Amino acid sequence: MELRDVVQAAFDSGRSVRLHLSDGEVVVARVLWLEADRFTYAALTSSRPERYAVCDSTGVTLTFEVLERAQLLR
Repeated sequence: MELRDVVQAAFDSGRSVRLHLSDGEVVVARVLWLEADRFTYAALTSSRPERYAVCDSTGVTLTFEVLERAQLLR
């Protein structure tokens, strides 16, 4: 399954997704919005929690280029 397909499934189902980013961060997220080349997520947990603040609760936007792996969670 392509990375975009995994993110799409998380968005459609409302399930959480584990994202492995190219800089080494691993984040469990809820996908809030999805576009052709990018997506917006709310971080639930992260290996780098210092990156997120209260103002990020409205979402963080990434391009699919920075994703190395994605896994849909139950």
